[in-house]
Amino acid sequence: MLTVKPSPIARAHLAAFLALSLCAIAGFSDSQRAKAQSDVAHMSGAGRDIRKIVIADGISQFMTMRDSYVCQLNSVAIVNNKDVLVFDTNTRPSSARIILSEIRKITDKPVRFVVNSHWHPDHWSGNEVYAEAFPGLQIIATEQTRHFMQAAANAWPLRFGAELKRRQAAFEKEVSTGKQDDGSILTQEQRSQDEDDLANYKSFVEEAAGLHRTYPTLVYPESLTLYHGGREFHFMSVTGDAEGTTVLYLPKEKVLITGDAVSYPIPYVAPPPRRQIQSLRTLAQLDVDVIVPGHGPAFHDKQFLNLEIELLESVVKGVHDALQKGLLTLDEVQKEVQKTDAVEALREKFTHHDADLEIRFRNRIAEIVEISIREERDGQGYK
Repeated sequence: MLTVKPSPIARAHLAAFLALSLCAIAGFSDSQRAKAQSDVAHMSGAGRDIRKIVIADGISQFMTMRDSYVCQLNSVAIVNNKDVLVFDTNTRPSSARIILSEIRKITDKPVRFVVNSHWHPDHWSGNEVYAEAFPGLQIIATEQTRHFMQAAANAWPLRFGAELKRRQAAFEKEVSTGKQDDGSILTQEQRSQDEDDLANYKSFVEEAAGLHRTYPTLVYPESLTLYHGGREFHFMSVTGDAEGTTVLYLPKEKVLITGDAVSYPIPYVAPPPRRQIQSLRTLAQLDVDVIVPGHGPAFHDKQFLNLEIELLESVVKGVHDALQKGLLTLDEVQKEVQKTDAVEALREKFTHHDADLEIRFRNRIAEIVEISIREERDGQGYK
């Protein structure tokens, strides 16, 4: 099987900030899935390879295949009677401009609403593009999301700059030694890929340093219903990989847009998992034909959503059982949960025997275990 070995640069990037998975394509065989991963890994990471997929009448998914540290990042445009609503605005303004130019090929109607699913920068860094192009634009988000944005955004240029220095040092080390961090020989192909990745990340950092943070103008606490432009929009605050995540449900069209509450190929988790499970169960009760996740292809059934619920429930139960047995360290609990029958049964469904996804699955389980322990012990963790 063809697998993609991420470079030291890619493995290092923002590990403590956002644990993001290597991309894959739903519905493929194992060999096709590996080939798809290879294709994405070798695409430009400059955020300019953007694919349009029509998912319903007047509703288009724009998937940015690769942008510095994210893959298959989704933005959705919904054309109404007299205007357009855009859900999420990308990692950098230049990508948002490309998507806006594509929207203008579809319609000459103005963008009146932008929705930010949550505060992570890959979902709202293009807000300024729409605000500049359309005076009077309303940007919708939860109260929590706006608060998190204002609390976190000022720190990002420093964090991104520090990460760039780490990436540069890692690249210089592998060039000087002729080896990757796992000891394998650095091939010319891998060196060229790493050099391109570094250049793309540098361009991202430079663009991030110069962008104008544009915050939500219309916030809501738990839910908001908008009857507009011949459509019915249901905005709901849920727990995804961030508290206060907005999901958008269009009941007539049976379309659900989730942000990172659902994300492919390995789910993201940050807040207490039980709250995310509760949110996902609520979403699973909706009558939908199409689910557009924060990252990855649109789904035409609830299989992956239910699989994500099953994974989180299995880890939470495994943690509870391990603590009841009296295991005393984080490492002990993580090892115990990793080997449970429930988690082992799910491993293949998420990784499809791909080596890189196996690593990401194992690391994600370890992260969920640590979060779940704190939830089980009233905020106290294990060392």
